[in-house]
Amino acid sequence: NLEWLAKATNWAKFSATASLGVIHKGHIKESKSILSTYLPSGGGARGSPYSEGGALYAMGIIHANHFDKETKDYLLEQLHNAQSTEVLSHGACLGLGLVCMATADETIYEELKQTLYTDTAVAGEAAAYGIGLVMVGSANEKVIGELLAYAHDTQHEKII
Repeated sequence: NLEWLAKATNWAKFSATASLGVIHKGHIKESKSILSTYLPSGGGARGSPYSEGGALYAMGIIHANHFDKETKDYLLEQLHNAQSTEVLSHGACLGLGLVCMATADETIYEELKQTLYTDTAVAGEAAAYGIGLVMVGSANEKVIGELLAYAHDTQHEKII
């Protein structure tokens, strides 16, 4: 797999790395060790931001619909660290949405909303998807109103 992944570039690398989450879906206890080669390191980016962002998304896929506070905290930390890198923010937002799916967690909603409000197309799109995943089924009128108002104000087609 490493040889094949090394040939991928940019968003293909993101998707290929994220696909590891599908392959290892449900291996919750081993997720960090499975993805360790691709996850962002503590001392800054060591690899491609596309493979690192894809790994954050893969972590969300592995944990999808199996809430885990430790993973939520890890992805939230990565979102804070990735503010200047849209691709990492993209992966962290998607991962958070999957890990916190249907929890209606107001704290996660606010964090994702902050990313959405940066008004960058790539990270904003993922933040919007993440908000949808977190708030699914809640019918929270405040959230619906805020998202509709933002959709009217933004210039990005990906976010609308």
